[in-house]
Amino acid sequence: MMYEIAGACGEVRDPQDVVARAQAWAAGHRAEVLLADASVVFGRDHLESAVRHAMRARDHGTGVARDLGLETLRYLCARRQVADAIRVGGLKAGTTAMAVVAFGAPAADLLAHLGWTRDDGALSAEGKSLSVLGVHGRERETVPSERTADLALERTALVDLEK
Repeated sequence: MMYEIAGACGEVRDPQDVVARAQAWAAGHRAEVLLADASVVFGRDHLESAVRHAMRARDHGTGVARDLGLETLRYLCARRQVADAIRVGGLKAGTTAMAVVAFGAPAADLLAHLGWTRDDGALSAEGKSLSVLGVHGRERETVPSERTADLALERTALVDLEK
């Protein structure tokens, strides 16, 4: 399945409304979407890894979420439960930096529909805390600061082992 990753800037006032609008757009385009708070993304590679893990889980029938976007969010946030992933990485009122994945349709069209501006810089790991993924203290200190994204990739991979 074709997919496109994008970072975005905008303002989320009502998360449920934004998600409903995105889902309606996806249904009209025979697509699926992921909308996440960009604070849980530690580089494009991290988001790409979460997408690939989710697609593999769907292909093998081992996924736990009802759609590909939520399955991707589970891997992105390094959570076994969908509800936990939504709590950690879902959109919240006041969110201004988002991670977007459009499965089966152009991300630019979704961003335009939501009134957001593309900003792939939102996907950068810079200035973000790995504590959102459960990485603390000694574990965080095991890698130099320029390699923190590696710990996010490791957490994504560990989701499959924790099933």
